[in-house]
Amino acid sequence: MRKALSFLFGLALLIGIFWGAYWLISQIWGQFKALDSRVALAAITAFTTVSVSTLTVVLGKYYERKKDIEAHYRQAKTEIYDEFLREFFKVFYSEHGEDEEAEDKSLVDFLREWQRKMVLWGGQDVLLKYIKWMTHLKKGNPDADSIFLMEDFFREIRKDLGHKNSKLEKGTFAHLILQNSELFLQMAKNNPKVTLADLAEAEKALKRNG
Repeated sequence: MRKALSFLFGLALLIGIFWGAYWLISQIWGQFKALDSRVALAAITAFTTVSVSTLTVVLGKYYERKKDIEAHYRQAKTEIYDEFLREFFKVFYSEHGEDEEAEDKSLVDFLREWQRKMVLWGGQDVLLKYIKWMTHLKKGNPDADSIFLMEDFFREIRKDLGHKNSKLEKGTFAHLILQNSELFLQMAKNNPKVTLADLAEAEKALKRNG
């Protein structure tokens, strides 16, 4: 009964709004018809000019405001994405010392704080790619998918910031983090489940044979 009454009330409200709009337009049109044709034409021209000018100003302000908001969001996103990439490359290229436990704790603390920022500012597709990548890494067996999921995440970051990825082939970002990226890509092509441990063994074999 309550839903039925709500539906009937909403329907009656809509009918009332449409009827009111029709009545108002009819009244205005009736007044125009009663005027001299030249006066009516001048009034219509003036009304149209004012309406177009007002609409132009309002739309201009709206899009200007929208661009300012988008620029603000893009700046915030750029900062948190850059923050992650700085830490990522620092950890990836650093030589692990004796105090690896402290390094791991520092990384965990960083990720905890960074992920909080991602909830606030990160694009939804970027967040989904990051979660998928992290979920795979937590399995504890770094393989080709670890690299390619990382690439998906990086591509989504670039896309969220307005960059194009059409010319970035699969494996592009592997060149930035792996010493022997060509060997990795060839091994991944032959065996999609190749691990980074397999890559390390292949690199050692190349050095012995070289």
